[in-house]
Amino acid sequence: MNMVVGQLFCQLYTTVITMKCLSNNQTLKYYMQYAFCDEFGAFGFTFEKPNVSTHFIITAIIVNDSDMPALRDSVEAVRKKHFQTGEMKSSHLKNNHTRIRKLLDDLMPLPFNIYYLVVDKRKIYEQSGLRIKTSFYKFLNQMAYNALQKSFQKLTIVADETGSNEFMQSFSEYIKDHNPALSLFDEFNFRFNKSEHGVLVQLADIMSGCLAFCYDENKKSKAEGSNYKTYLGKKIIGIQEFPRDPVTFRVEDQINFDSRDDATVANLCLRKALAFKQEFKNKDADENSKMQIAVLDYLLFRFMNNSVRRYISTQELQNDLERKGFERLSTQSFRNRIIAKLRDHGVIIASSNKGYKLPSKKSEVEDFIKKTQGIIEPMLHRLKLCYNAIRLGSNGTIFMLDDPEYSTLKKLIEVE
Repeated sequence: MNMVVGQLFCQLYTTVITMKCLSNNQTLKYYMQYAFCDEFGAFGFTFEKPNVSTHFIITAIIVNDSDMPALRDSVEAVRKKHFQTGEMKSSHLKNNHTRIRKLLDDLMPLPFNIYYLVVDKRKIYEQSGLRIKTSFYKFLNQMAYNALQKSFQKLTIVADETGSNEFMQSFSEYIKDHNPALSLFDEFNFRFNKSEHGVLVQLADIMSGCLAFCYDENKKSKAEGSNYKTYLGKKIIGIQEFPRDPVTFRVEDQINFDSRDDATVANLCLRKALAFKQEFKNKDADENSKMQIAVLDYLLFRFMNNSVRRYISTQELQNDLERKGFERLSTQSFRNRIIAKLRDHGVIIASSNKGYKLPSKKSEVEDFIKKTQGIIEPMLHRLKLCYNAIRLGSNGTIFMLDDPEYSTLKKLIEVE
C-alpha cells in the first residue's frame, strides 16, 4: 500500500531489539519479541456526533520473550487489585483519574515499553481515499507492518479477538498476505488472544485509553489536567503521528534516498516551503496569499505523508482550494496567482505534464527544468525570427529590442 505510507512503528529503536554477543565468537542472536496491540477509536468522520472519535490510536506493548512470564504474572496481580474479577479495560475506568493514576503507579515499574501511532482523522482531506474504510484500514496496516517488520527479526503480534474488531482482523490478513521473510532467521507472526485470558492485551487497552485523553477532543475535555503522555514518558520508546508535523518532520527518517543529492534537494525544498509559511504566519494575508498558503499546505501534506509522492494534478489542487471555501480558479489563473507567486517567493515546486509537487529528489527538479526549457527555448527562437525579420525587412532601420527594457531578451536571443 504505497498510497500514503508513513510508518506506524517507524523508528522502533534498535534498543528494543534484544541482541547479545557471545563472548567468544561475537555471534549475534536475536530473541523473540512480542507486541501486544490494542486501539482506541474507530473509522468514521462525522465528528459532530458525540460518539465519533477525532483520533485513532494504535498502541503496542513491546515485551522481551524473557520477561513474558514475570510480566504476565505481575500484570495479572495488578488486574486483580484494581478490577477484582473483571477485565482490565479503560472503559471500566471512565474518567476517574484518581483511579487511573493509582493503576498506572502499579504498572510503571514493570518490564515493558510502549510504541504508538495516532491518526488525527480531522486532517484527512474530505476527498481522500482514506475516508473509505477499506483504504483507511489498509493504510494503517501498512504503516504498522512496514516498521515492525523492518525493526524486528523475530516478532509475534498479539491482539484481542473479542467482538468484531475490524481493524485487527484486517491487520491479521494483511500480515498473512505481505510477510516475505527477509532472511532465513526471520519469524514474524500474528495471533489473536482472547482478552479475558490476555492481560497483556488488556494492558495495551489501558495505555490506549490513557493516551486518548491527550489527543481525542471528546476525551481531552474530560482529562481534568491529566497528561498521561508525560506521565508515561519513560515507557514510550516511539511515537508516530499522522499527518506528520512539518516543524518536526525529518526527511532522512521518512524518505529512502538514492543519493546524497536527493537528500539535499528534499531538505532544501522543505525548508523553503516552511520559510514561506513562517513569513506569512503573522501577517494579514490577502486572498491570494491565503490561497497560496492553502495550496502549499496540501503540497506539504503530500510531501510528508506519501511514500510514492506522485505529482498532483492542477485539478486536484483546484478542487482542494474549492473545498476550503475559496473561489474556483481557472487553470491559467491558478498558475499565475498561486504557483507562479509561490515560486517568486523562493518556494521550489517541481512540475511536469502530470502536475505539481514539492521535489523530494534531484530528478524532479530536472523535470521542472526540462518543462521550462521546452517552453522558453521555442519562444526565444520565435522571438529571434521575428526580430531578424523586422530588422532585415526594414533594411536595418528598425531594431525592436533596442529599448533598455528589452535588454535581457536581446542578450538571450543573441545567445540563442
